[in-house]
Amino acid sequence: MSQPKKDYYAILEINKEASQEEITAAYRQLAKKWHPDRHKDPEKKKLAEEKFKEITEANSILSDENKRRQYDDFGLCDGETPDFSQGFPDLSEIFGNMGMPGMGGMGGMPGFPFMGGMGGMGGMGGMHGMGGSREVKIQQEFKVKLKVEEIFTGCEKTIEIPIEDICNDCDGTGSKSKKKKTCTDCKGKGVKLMVRQIGPGMISQQTVPCSTCEQKGTVVDKTNPCTNCASKGTKSSKLTKKITIKKNFDYQTKMCLRESGNYDTNHGKKADIYIIFKLTDLENYNLKISNDYDLVYDLDIKIWDALSGYTIYLPNHPSGNKYSFKLGEIIKDGDVRFVKKLGLPNDDNGSFGKLIIKFNYVYPKTIMDNENLKNFLRDKDEPKIQNKNDFIKEKLCNPEIEMDDHRPNNSRNFRNSHREDGESGPECIQS
Repeated sequence: MSQPKKDYYAILEINKEASQEEITAAYRQLAKKWHPDRHKDPEKKKLAEEKFKEITEANSILSDENKRRQYDDFGLCDGETPDFSQGFPDLSEIFGNMGMPGMGGMGGMPGFPFMGGMGGMGGMGGMHGMGGSREVKIQQEFKVKLKVEEIFTGCEKTIEIPIEDICNDCDGTGSKSKKKKTCTDCKGKGVKLMVRQIGPGMISQQTVPCSTCEQKGTVVDKTNPCTNCASKGTKSSKLTKKITIKKNFDYQTKMCLRESGNYDTNHGKKADIYIIFKLTDLENYNLKISNDYDLVYDLDIKIWDALSGYTIYLPNHPSGNKYSFKLGEIIKDGDVRFVKKLGLPNDDNGSFGKLIIKFNYVYPKTIMDNENLKNFLRDKDEPKIQNKNDFIKEKLCNPEIEMDDHRPNNSRNFRNSHREDGESGPECIQS
């Protein structure tokens, strides 16, 4: 076997047993360190550019399982030096393209989707530790629907998850002998070396996926197939679990059922099931979600009420409470006000999002004569509210004057609960 021209593992400062997560973490760390934009000195900037090209090339090979296998087995997968003639990508592109929250700007005033403002900086994902053996992580997702009031009150749900479970008759091998045969075409490597003559005395070598075993390295013993699973090694089944939704539940939480999902016949283990929650009935409250935890309420307001003072009554907040808000100032069409802590629960900071109210003027549908126009402008809303004492009075805040002190941290697509052992990670459901 020929030696690789470049030691990609050394370039990323990792060992050859590094997992994909460790490769990603190493690349992020080095990309942050050697990004040319972080160096002003011309000499250091030139060195940084070369280093950045090297680590990008190394990551492009080692982060691709097929290229990495080819590189490990044959040393024939030297990457091409990246072309940065049009400029280097900024860190937001690097972290964003890898499925992580980057450093992108936030459009508008922070936390308010309707107002202009300056861009901001999102948080960076944490770095995983280095070292350790390569571990194959098999995952699948299952979505659970939640009513918005259920996250405020708490509840228990019994869920049924369809899975492909191991066939007990053949122990997942697909054969009655409960053994798999090494693929004779690739000698168990999953890839084959193809040699072609491209000219007199000239040949090219290329590794290609093995079509016989579909890159698995093993094949089912066709002479003794398992009839119970038709040689698949798995059978359709259902996993039944009861999950607890605590009061003031953070719907961005990911719950995890460790090694309870589809059985992977290649690696001989079950997938982790990640339970993702989706809110289903916000339209019943005339609400939308912004910034993950803020609730947005579009309120049509008559012009007389907007200019003369008005009390908003909200009798059906998802928490089950009733609220009232006093307008003591002129409201213009498109104005935004917010109420602290009346949004969705956020476990990241132990607080709640905002309730954002966007005001929309009610305009006449047709041209009016003077008398009808005067009557239209004098028209005001007179809500028929009984037992006004049942309504909790809350203060409306102007985002141009004061900001929410408990703004949710929305730098992650999903909030992972803390495990009982103190490590950061998805919340595990006990089997």
